[in-house]
Amino acid sequence: MASPLPPEIRVELIRHGTRYVLPRRQTGQLKAVGCVAVAFGVLFGGFAVFWTVMALVITQKSAFSIGGVLFALFGIPFILAGLFIIGFGVISMIGHCEIESEGGELRARERGGPFHWTRRFKPGAIRRFMASSGAARINDQPVTSGPLSDVGTLMAEMDDGKPRFIVLGYPRALVEALASELSTKLGKETGVPLEATKVFGPGESTAEALVNEERREPPTGTNIRVMPQGDAILATLPPTGFKGQARFLLIFSIFWLLLSSVVLAAFTVAGLSDSVKGDKPPWFIFVFLAGFEAIGIGMLLGAINLARRKASLRASPTDLMIVRQSPFGSKTFKSTRAEITSIQVGPSGMTVNAVPVMELQVIAAGGTKHGFFTGRTNEELAWLATELRRAMNVPLAEGGSGAPPKLGERP
Repeated sequence: MASPLPPEIRVELIRHGTRYVLPRRQTGQLKAVGCVAVAFGVLFGGFAVFWTVMALVITQKSAFSIGGVLFALFGIPFILAGLFIIGFGVISMIGHCEIESEGGELRARERGGPFHWTRRFKPGAIRRFMASSGAARINDQPVTSGPLSDVGTLMAEMDDGKPRFIVLGYPRALVEALASELSTKLGKETGVPLEATKVFGPGESTAEALVNEERREPPTGTNIRVMPQGDAILATLPPTGFKGQARFLLIFSIFWLLLSSVVLAAFTVAGLSDSVKGDKPPWFIFVFLAGFEAIGIGMLLGAINLARRKASLRASPTDLMIVRQSPFGSKTFKSTRAEITSIQVGPSGMTVNAVPVMELQVIAAGGTKHGFFTGRTNEELAWLATELRRAMNVPLAEGGSGAPPKLGERP
């Protein structure tokens, strides 16, 4: 049964569902961060507007020039980036969140003045909600007083095992009650009950909790293969293809290259054409645009690397070997069992949409952390970590349920 919603949450009926309007965030000291973001966005976007206008004025002074127009359009993405930064700052200062549940679809919308940002969750895609609580941190120190000393985060664990951010920056009691309400609401709308909401206590994040999860069965749809070989296991991890980070980076790099290539080509034609008299494009513009081309090529190669990389590994009671291959080379990691204290899933240090990107982590005796296989789902990583611990007889990290079962044992 859903917990009663706090009175601060306003419930509204919409056409085919319900809207939950959360109050304005009480962010205390973090409002200063929003002010800085607005100021920076105004300067950044203002400079981009000045660039665009001046480019049009200068290049169209004598006669209409298509190359000049294209060069001016090069400032449009930077104007949009400035508006995004301003919007982030405004939402940080005066924003609130709205959740809509309609026909099994969930929509989480951040609002702040004229700015808004919506995240959509398809019907049936959410497996369960995860609510975590704990103090915010400023300068890597926990906030011990004020509204930021008791904040909660609401995440949705998707059917592919990946968590997605829904609500951030509200009191933990409000977040937990909202998670319970939404879980019941979506279960009724889709006809498929959600798994019980997972609540993490203060100091325990959703990312850290995966360290101690045991997953004995392979996730549905995984292309990872684990095969026994005597007292060891062999595992292969085929390329993931253009999914997730790789797909985003591919699309962004193609857009970047198309834009910069069109502008560079226009200026090259203008510079080489005999019909252009008088002022020709200065040399430093070509250097500037060539730098943008190089950045785009680098992002494209990064996307290809993410999509085409593969790996194989062998784990036994005595050693571990992981071989990673990509279109640009291969790397081999080797370690003996005596050098390994833990095999776990943990945050890689990267985030996407405020959600930490997870990785398989091998912790050495001296505390050195070796990370592998970002881009795989959390379920795949947790299952692979479990298989490695079983093969090497490595105990769970502190807080786990004890020593892992031996290879071949079934739950």
